[in-house]
Amino acid sequence: MKIIFDTDPGIDDAMALLYLSALPDIELIGITTIHGNASIEDCTRNALYLCEHYSIKAPVFQGEATSFSSIAPEKYPDFVHGADGLGNTNRSPSSKVLDEMSAVDFLIKSLKDYPGEITILAVGRLTNLAKALEKEPELQELANEIIFMGGTIEAKGNVSAWAEANIFGDPEAAAIVFSSRLKLTMVGLDVTNSARMTLPFVESLVPGNDEISTFLVAINQYYADFYRETEGTDDFPIHDSSAVAYLHDPSIFETKSGNLRCILEGKERGRTVFQEDRNGIHKVCMKINPEQLLRNYAAQTKSKYNPHEAGTPRR
Repeated sequence: MKIIFDTDPGIDDAMALLYLSALPDIELIGITTIHGNASIEDCTRNALYLCEHYSIKAPVFQGEATSFSSIAPEKYPDFVHGADGLGNTNRSPSSKVLDEMSAVDFLIKSLKDYPGEITILAVGRLTNLAKALEKEPELQELANEIIFMGGTIEAKGNVSAWAEANIFGDPEAAAIVFSSRLKLTMVGLDVTNSARMTLPFVESLVPGNDEISTFLVAINQYYADFYRETEGTDDFPIHDSSAVAYLHDPSIFETKSGNLRCILEGKERGRTVFQEDRNGIHKVCMKINPEQLLRNYAAQTKSKYNPHEAGTPRR
């Protein structure tokens, strides 16, 4: 399966890429970056660093620095991800070289080169995809599927009472993607808030690689501190990795079919609205088996980094 990973690293993006890179039956043909958890420069730098750190050979393409409407963010959520996007770990620049092609042009070229073969796993704002559709509308007929982390139907939003951060960050982009003929699967707060990780679980993931393990614990300590302060819990939600989990094993999710739209005006701007319809081309994940997600995640990463340690994760 050919995959493009569209991402804004981001602590949870780093965890998602670790999981994705451990899946044996995928071909990661490219990573496209988008601003969100940090600036486009920081997110791209982080993507390059993660590729080098995880031994990922896929090329990296820099995406949009502003929203679909060319609006630059006033600030980034450094209180969640740190000023550098990776928990203020301030990693050295990677030796991996950024590809000269833009993310939007790479999406267009790839979908044309491999019609019907590519699944886009989007765990940030949908700006790159919306820009690609604006430039080449026929792309909506060429993708296999878009699995995106974002939105919420029944769960409370995390930037407003109704809105989730990725959709709220660029509602116009979401509206364009939702109104296209693309086959979409939404992995939103309805499931990602109910699947949780702990630091002991993170520590258990790559026992055969002290360097990566130390890095994972450091970034997730920052993440855990935020959720401890805001929610009073010792665990934290599995946002972006839940989209990888759907790609890996959709059987652990319960979904509904229908049609999505995004509200663009008023106090509910950025809200995802879902109309259930068994003939609809969109799927929304409504329930998840969180224990099986953790088992799947741990088994895959341990199999890659230390196959003798694969087994039941600690929580």
